[in-house]
Amino acid sequence: MTPPLFRRAALRGAALAVTTGAAVTPHAIAGPTETRGEQARESFTVRDNRRRQRVLADTRRPPVIIGGKVIPAEQRKGPEDGTYLIFNDENGSERGGIVAGASQASFSLDYVNAQAITLGTQWQGEHGAAALFFKQMPDPRLPVEQTPPMPTRVELVWSTGDGAVLALNDSKGRPRIVLSVDAQDVPSIRVLDENGAVVTSLPG
Repeated sequence: MTPPLFRRAALRGAALAVTTGAAVTPHAIAGPTETRGEQARESFTVRDNRRRQRVLADTRRPPVIIGGKVIPAEQRKGPEDGTYLIFNDENGSERGGIVAGASQASFSLDYVNAQAITLGTQWQGEHGAAALFFKQMPDPRLPVEQTPPMPTRVELVWSTGDGAVLALNDSKGRPRIVLSVDAQDVPSIRVLDENGAVVTSLPG
């Protein structure tokens, strides 16, 4: 395969930073400032009248709450001291969020037990990239700890080094149709087989 399909991996790490609307009631609370040694942690939590988390704003990587289970913050990808805004459903399970760091930012929406859509960007110096990923939906009956990694079915990526690339993938996450306009403004369309070999291409 060509380099654009491999170089998306660096951005994918940033785009997956967030895993996976309540009205403020009289029971909603603002989380107090917590102190970890000499470093303060600022966070704000909106809870519904059943005391379930509905919105969390945090200045450190928070844990993930899905199906009543709390997954440690260490298992969430993303910058430790980034800005996190997490959205939870009426059962308290995480359903999406926004993360912003010094060199990356992303927004995601989730299925019941896995990430569904991720929009992310990453940059360093004069180099940067932006991407939109659509994931295949897993069996919604599976608990999150038993849900296998889901393949990415659609990838739209732009980077300073590779230009713009749209990849349509099969059920195993293998690129099958790739449209691109590289950094030198050269367009191409490729159809690939299950082994990554080019079957048809334009220009020929």
